[in-house]
Amino acid sequence: MSATDDPCRLLHVDDDPAVLDLTAAFFDRELDWAVTAVTETSVEAALERLSTEPFDCIVSDYDMPEMDGLDFFDALRDRGVDAPFILYTGKGSEDIASQALNAGVTGYFQKGGSEQQRRLANRVGQAIEESRTQAVADRYSTVMEALGYPIYVVDEEGRFEFVNEAFAELTGYDVSTVVGSKPGLIKDDAAVERASDELGAILSSEGPPISRFGVDIVPKAGEPIRCRDHMAALPYDGECFEGSVGILRDVSTERRRERELERRTRAMDEAPVGITMSDSSKPDNPMVYVNDRFVEMTGYDREAALGRNCRFLQGPETDEAAVAELRAAIEAGEPVTTTLRNYRRDGEAFWNRVSIAPIRDTDGGVVRWIGFQEDVTERKRYQRRLERQNARLERFASVLSHDLRNPLQVARGRLELARSGGEGGNEDLDAVEDAHTRMETLIDDLLALVRDSDGEVTPEPASLGATAESCWGAIDTGEATLRVDTDRTLRADPARFRRLLTNLLANASEHGGPTVTVGAMDGGFYVADDGPGIPESERDRVFEVGYSGADGIGFGLFIVEEFAAAHGWTVDVTASEDGGARFDVAGVEDA
Repeated sequence: MSATDDPCRLLHVDDDPAVLDLTAAFFDRELDWAVTAVTETSVEAALERLSTEPFDCIVSDYDMPEMDGLDFFDALRDRGVDAPFILYTGKGSEDIASQALNAGVTGYFQKGGSEQQRRLANRVGQAIEESRTQAVADRYSTVMEALGYPIYVVDEEGRFEFVNEAFAELTGYDVSTVVGSKPGLIKDDAAVERASDELGAILSSEGPPISRFGVDIVPKAGEPIRCRDHMAALPYDGECFEGSVGILRDVSTERRRERELERRTRAMDEAPVGITMSDSSKPDNPMVYVNDRFVEMTGYDREAALGRNCRFLQGPETDEAAVAELRAAIEAGEPVTTTLRNYRRDGEAFWNRVSIAPIRDTDGGVVRWIGFQEDVTERKRYQRRLERQNARLERFASVLSHDLRNPLQVARGRLELARSGGEGGNEDLDAVEDAHTRMETLIDDLLALVRDSDGEVTPEPASLGATAESCWGAIDTGEATLRVDTDRTLRADPARFRRLLTNLLANASEHGGPTVTVGAMDGGFYVADDGPGIPESERDRVFEVGYSGADGIGFGLFIVEEFAAAHGWTVDVTASEDGGARFDVAGVEDA
């Protein structure tokens, strides 16, 4: 008897001590488990003992001096004693038996010989085992009901043998409707077959003791409910399968949350800006999440980025002030936005607009930092172009007010002389034409700066010698000659390169000697002349807007420096071997 493996306590109440002794002897002989039999000859003494001591079973005579056995039974129930109660009496009758059974006693026996004693002993054992089994079942039932999970038992014929109220609430069917029906009442054919397969696996010699699997429960009304079934076989001896037991968990809300989390995660993964998340609870606040755009923007895959502080993106030209701003915000637990120069995995620098914000727990502590990173390199370049354009326009305004006004004044004066019939004649008109030419040069230079200086540079292979000869043929070079001492091919934006070279050659032919030379040097090229040269004291100013050379007109050399800078080149002026001016263009990439 598994339920009676533990020692049991029995209380026997009878006003005849001889009966008590005889019954105790039969209990010792007939019962194969340890039992402590306590006897009392008085109901009052028995009630007193029961108020302080627990017993697994009570056996009582019917006819006793203080009260009869049924009154004793009622007194026990009034006091909350619900142990099995067996009436064992010598004064037996059908009327007493009927009263006893209607009252709810566990058993009724008439006193007799050894056969009756054996029957009593066996019934006591059964009553104790049933009581303990029911107690265990009640405890488990209490736990299951407290958990609130739907519970079912299916018998060996595949019909519901038991379901609890939570199961009925989940399915919408009454308990009485479900019990006796087959699982097809609440499942479709595929779900029934799946459960059968899982049970088969449990019953196999190598199968798991419990199977957990998803199932859609079809309620009496409404849409199917996604559940997780925890199924096991009922304990059985030998090969006699007795059915299965299971617990259902409604995971529809859980699934909705999972799908929502999946959608949010996908939205973060596919967002058009870089998104990172770091764990402030770990040393050095390492990143624990980066999205696809971060990987694309930085060149670092997730394996290379996760577990590291994002400062690994910083480099030699990263602004310390911006880094300090981020550090101060993290220490203060406050959001911040700043722009700093970061570096991709291949070493290329880019401008990164970084916004970070804390994620707090319910206690207000920072548990994560979320960061948004945007490549604003093009925006930064555009902003710098605007700044340069504004600065140039300010310089142009002051220069144009001077350089355009002078030739206009000359033109007006010469026209006035020509109209008055002065002696100058054609000479006055020639001066007007020259003034117009000077103004046209200024306007052409200004248009070149406005239209071309800030556009995208698109380098292509270009022959230095061929381009120089083509440019030379397009300008008025007077008596000067061109000498090309190179066959180098380099990479340059075609339009800007032609304008840069044209301006250098025009400057050399106008202010230099009879020979202009184009040659190659290490990492670039040069344009030199054999004229008077440029005083060393003025070499730092020749590229400024408004620099006055022979006649102070045009933006020629300023354009040279601007277009060189657009390529990433530098321009310096020195003295040539013949004492003239030499302009060196460095940083040029060969094709």
